[in-house]
Amino acid sequence: MTTLLHVAGLNAGYGSSRVLRNVSLDITPGSVVCVMGRNGAGKTTLLKALMGVIPKQGSVVLQGSDITRWSSHRISRAGMVWVPQEDTVFPGLTVREHLTVACRHQEVAAAVAAAATLFPVLGDRLDQEAQTLSGGERKMLAIAQALEASPKLILMDEPTEGVAPVVVQDLITAIRVASRNAAIVLVEQNVDTAVAVGSYAYILERGQIVESGAIKELHEDGVLEERLGL
Repeated sequence: MTTLLHVAGLNAGYGSSRVLRNVSLDITPGSVVCVMGRNGAGKTTLLKALMGVIPKQGSVVLQGSDITRWSSHRISRAGMVWVPQEDTVFPGLTVREHLTVACRHQEVAAAVAAAATLFPVLGDRLDQEAQTLSGGERKMLAIAQALEASPKLILMDEPTEGVAPVVVQDLITAIRVASRNAAIVLVEQNVDTAVAVGSYAYILERGQIVESGAIKELHEDGVLEERLGL
């Protein structure tokens, strides 16, 4: 299968502290690849390195272009977007205004309508200030904004963390919808969620990949539970 993203020998960290050590992975079009590991394993650092947020060494190639030294905004324009774990809402702006600001390739009305179709709760809150949304609704908004860029690859950092179970199902549906048009690298701690949406998994320990394979097989063999200490 054609490789969308090829990462080889990736090293990254913060200042003199190295977190990732010789990480290599491949992402194919249309796949949902889960990055899993215990707290502090380097999962978020991996996403930041791929997105150009922190310096790195190694090789990152997106659709044949070496993006290792590219800036974050250039990487985004090339088709890779990031949905971070932290809140991304701007105080004072409504849901509609957030969607308008993020709109890049679509007409604003079409983008807002698409977001409301994927997440009906956002459609009911278009004129509400985004900072008043619940945690789950903010995650929905962040995903909707990412999809407006018509990305080839979406990096999602723990979208279901701290979210009510009823909202988790909505987010799972959104991930499945998003994967119809883009590959997804998903950092996810919840094994049930990861198995429900993922096709493949890489498991990190102390900044290194220690296991990889079809996620259902890793789950059935007890590898996920063992490596995650569950």
